Amino acid sequence: MPLKRSKRVLHEGWLAFNRFMTVKSLERVVRRSARPSAGYEPIPGSLLYVAASSLPYHISGYTTRTHEVICALVSVGVQVKVLTRLGYPWDRKDRVKDAAGETTLIDDVLYMHEREPSAVRWPVLQFALKGASVIAKVAARERVAVIHAASNHVNALPALLAARRLGIPFYYEMRGLWELTRVSRMSDFKDSQGYKQGLALEGLVASHADRLFVISEQLANYARQNWGVSSERMALLPNCVDPQRFLPSDTRGVEPTTIGYAGSLINYEGLDTLVDAVDLLTKRGFNVQVNIVGDGEVRKELEEQVQRLALSDRIRFLGKVAPESARDILARCALVCIPRKPFKVCEIVPPIKMVEALAMGKPVIVPDLPVFRDELGEGCGWFFTAGDHVSLADTIEDALGDQAHLAITGAKARQYAVSCRNWQKYMQEIADTISAERRVSA
Repeated sequence: MPLKRSKRVLHEGWLAFNRFMTVKSLERVVRRSARPSAGYEPIPGSLLYVAASSLPYHISGYTTRTHEVICALVSVGVQVKVLTRLGYPWDRKDRVKDAAGETTLIDDVLYMHEREPSAVRWPVLQFALKGASVIAKVAARERVAVIHAASNHVNALPALLAARRLGIPFYYEMRGLWELTRVSRMSDFKDSQGYKQGLALEGLVASHADRLFVISEQLANYARQNWGVSSERMALLPNCVDPQRFLPSDTRGVEPTTIGYAGSLINYEGLDTLVDAVDLLTKRGFNVQVNIVGDGEVRKELEEQVQRLALSDRIRFLGKVAPESARDILARCALVCIPRKPFKVCEIVPPIKMVEALAMGKPVIVPDLPVFRDELGEGCGWFFTAGDHVSLADTIEDALGDQAHLAITGAKARQYAVSCRNWQKYMQEIADTISAERRVSA
């Protein structure tokens, strides 16, 4: 065996052993931590929400959902305290701005931050152990009755351990699987120890959570099939909206042949498929315009594709803008297209931008992937074959070709979002669950 290959095999073997020991060690720690401290008296109906990132340091679907969930919990009477992942935002080089202090106030929501330990500077095992002490201290100071952590496992593990030490319930809000997201960008990652360890630790947190909230039914299926999580411990917490923040636009200002997209410009979003569809429609003589709001790693490639196909007069890149500005841009579009590709992550994790578009009365065109079939209300939009630009072009032509039907579809979209994807409905269910909780016995 050549020396270089031998070293690679030994290194892979060490990584596999390290993964095994990390997962097994954390499993033992979780079991042993279930010894609540005597004398801890929580305030009924109170909750510590632990989020991996937050506004204003990152503006994304994750941070938007975080803030809306917290605001909705408060609106139904839950006493919510918020803590960001330990070390955040200081250890994220891609932060939009620096933190002025240990707290951040947004819309009357106080986000607490702790500088140490940092997930960037410590392996996941050590971070979980050190972080548990910090979170337990914060939770005890605030006398919370429940600790609720959002994805991913790095953020959730110390929160789980802290809850076990205090003897209070732990909720895990699984918004997706970041390992699957990474595979969509780096296909080789699926064979790595990092991929295997990440999913194993997601399974550990999901299996030990007193309540697992999943973003989609498809993710619930994944948790059942891969980790054996029982349906009784799971509940759906999909992407929702506050109907008062996302209002239908004035139809008089709508550009009848314009399609909108607002979000990250990354590979699995499938915007290259949309560009090819517009090229085909142009060759057919069908008039269509596209406004693309956002930025990301494939923006340069997309702009080059648009220039190569001579579509600069039809497809506009508007860059990253404030959420309010993005809504204004989408309000002038006839419909919203979310052309995601058929990657595994796109089959089980829905984007929040879809329900936001529906709440604005915007019909959507989405791929025929399982999660979109589950999430899109009947008569609220159209499906196309994922990754197929011809199918997408045909769907766009059908949708924009009948303006009367488009208006009816938009009205149905708004009604569906208000009645079926309203934060208050799901937050009330969480509030009722918290009220029914009892301290975890030792």
